[in-house]
Amino acid sequence: MTGLIRVRLLTCLVFAALPSLVLAEGYAGEDQPGRPIILISVDTLRAERLSCYGYKELRTSHIDALPKGGTLFGQINSQVPLTLPSHVSFLSSTHPFFNGSEDNSEMVGPNLITLPMMLQSRGYRTAAFVGGFILDKRFGLDRGFDFYDSPFDLDRRQGAEATDLKRPAEEVTHAAMQWLDKNSGRPFFLFLHLFDLHTPYQVPPAFRARFPGRSYDVALSYVDDVLGKFSAFLAQKGLWDKSLIVFLSDHGEGLGDHGESTHGYFIYQSTLHVPLIIRWPTGAGSYPERVDESASLLDIAPTLLQFLNIPKPGQFQGRSLLDMLGTKRPESQRESYSESVYARNHFGCSPLRSLRVGRYKYVDAPKPEFYDLSSDPNELSNLYTKHRALAVSFRDRLQSLRARFSDSRQPVPKVIDPELVERLASLGYLAASSVRTTPSNSGVDPKDRIADYARYRRGVSLALSGSMVEAAALLESVLAKAPDLPDVWNFLGMTQQKSGQHEKAIVSFRQALKKDPLRVLAHFNLAASYFHLKKLDEATRELEVVLKIASSSGSAMDQVAIPARELLGLIYIEKRDYERARTEFAQLLKVAPHAFAAHYNLGWQAAREGQIEQAVRHLRAAVEADPNSAEARNALGRLYLDQSNFRAAQAELSEAIRLNPAFAWAHFNLGLLFSQTGTKKQAADAFRKALEADPQLQVARDALARLGERSQ
Repeated sequence: MTGLIRVRLLTCLVFAALPSLVLAEGYAGEDQPGRPIILISVDTLRAERLSCYGYKELRTSHIDALPKGGTLFGQINSQVPLTLPSHVSFLSSTHPFFNGSEDNSEMVGPNLITLPMMLQSRGYRTAAFVGGFILDKRFGLDRGFDFYDSPFDLDRRQGAEATDLKRPAEEVTHAAMQWLDKNSGRPFFLFLHLFDLHTPYQVPPAFRARFPGRSYDVALSYVDDVLGKFSAFLAQKGLWDKSLIVFLSDHGEGLGDHGESTHGYFIYQSTLHVPLIIRWPTGAGSYPERVDESASLLDIAPTLLQFLNIPKPGQFQGRSLLDMLGTKRPESQRESYSESVYARNHFGCSPLRSLRVGRYKYVDAPKPEFYDLSSDPNELSNLYTKHRALAVSFRDRLQSLRARFSDSRQPVPKVIDPELVERLASLGYLAASSVRTTPSNSGVDPKDRIADYARYRRGVSLALSGSMVEAAALLESVLAKAPDLPDVWNFLGMTQQKSGQHEKAIVSFRQALKKDPLRVLAHFNLAASYFHLKKLDEATRELEVVLKIASSSGSAMDQVAIPARELLGLIYIEKRDYERARTEFAQLLKVAPHAFAAHYNLGWQAAREGQIEQAVRHLRAAVEADPNSAEARNALGRLYLDQSNFRAAQAELSEAIRLNPAFAWAHFNLGLLFSQTGTKKQAADAFRKALEADPQLQVARDALARLGERSQ
């Protein structure tokens, strides 16, 4: 029995104690003690695709029911068109440049005060049910929640990118309903996150025929249907009328507008304009059915706290929307700030920042933009030159807002571990003084690279669908024009790696690291290619760098640290350094108790050393971690056979053969079992099947000879 080599190829990353609550700015609003609060976030939902916001091609009848007895806000802006930063921003009511969460897969700051923390401190039971890995609890958004349901297993993702891991809306709402059955008898805050509108779309077959060629509408139809069932459950439980229900999205979707198919790259209204509907509890007061004044998601948390008559913390930067709902309108219009540093971090461009006040919106970029959203909601006519003075005043207001809301403390520069710098230098990636710690705020205007970015995204889609040759050609065409893009070099290496072109892949990964020596995924992927070429020392050095970088980022880097330890353990097995292999797998189990590779290989080592009970325990855990592993079931079956536990052995070996009918060793072990139990004919049949699967399996031929049977 040999260790199972399972090298995972990663392409993106994607990927504390309660601070003291400084309370300030008390409200004198209507007292609503103990009101249940349900916050529903439908990820990647563009406001204009809801029929209650004017869409004619699809009827979202269940979502449309929310404004009946509630208020629809027609002009709400997201702070950042990325999932984790947007949720961090509206749950903490802080701008992304303040809270430090500006890209996906970054840890939430330990000193951030959030809405669930405030409610928890007031005796609320708090629970979250998450549909996408991007909001997994390992990123720190679980603080303030008594229960945070994000059951994503990186070890079982079967080749999918971690950032694409999701579970269907029906599964998320079912878990939430089970929790409500047990916890709705006392004040609660429930956060429901649905990820079905985020690509790649995965909806039940019954919905796919509804809107042929319109995948986004198909997914939205499914989500609306699931929310209808959830609403019916709330009504049945008596929660529909007495709860404060908030429905929103974290950001929209480009859907081809401005050349952007998804989101994150630009900050046009296609990805910033989001729905917000608040359904007020019955008897809570009289509120308008619709408000079309501009506001932002930052205002959600202050609104809920004011409604509950709970003072908001001084750290909150939004303003309650209740101030907009009375007969007396506020004297000044609200400023809505938005940003994206995605094109800077991943495509060598300048960051984008915008300020919206009322009908006007300014976009700060190397080529500035200025729009009148009342007459040009699709932002097709740039008025910057025509209204330059007004646009410049907006630029000044944007800079003033950033200065006003920036953390008063001086930012602490990132300190790179000297040992890490030394390791990188020894591998030839950089001079010790040249580690780039802060991305530049200057660069190419993202508008000038959108065509290249679209080709890159197309290349990624082709690669993920298995079209490696076409994908590589597209990626190479992007790099021919812009050779300074580590993300593209890394993904090109991935396509070459998946095609078995490991020498080429190594060149690509090293190009990525030449541009960005701290790019952890390129280090891991480079190690994987070295491993496949049996360059074990080189692979080991790269993995040591991976673990060094990951150690400074906590659980946010688990999605790369876990497979790095798996691969390092396999390398030590290949080197026959079994003690160090055992150490690596034991370390892995501390952060991933159900890691298949750790249990499988520790079981293999224990069996090799004659520690049968320990081997059985680990292999049982491996089978539990991955019930579809024929290798683990075969290994466990062989151990049972060695213990003369024939019934258990036959069950595991038969299942291994069912999972992999061409598994020669499983057939051979089953033949041994039949030999020992005196069923000669079945033994001979099993040995022959082993030889059919692997004609070179001499032990099966010898076993047949001992039975006096011919192999043919």
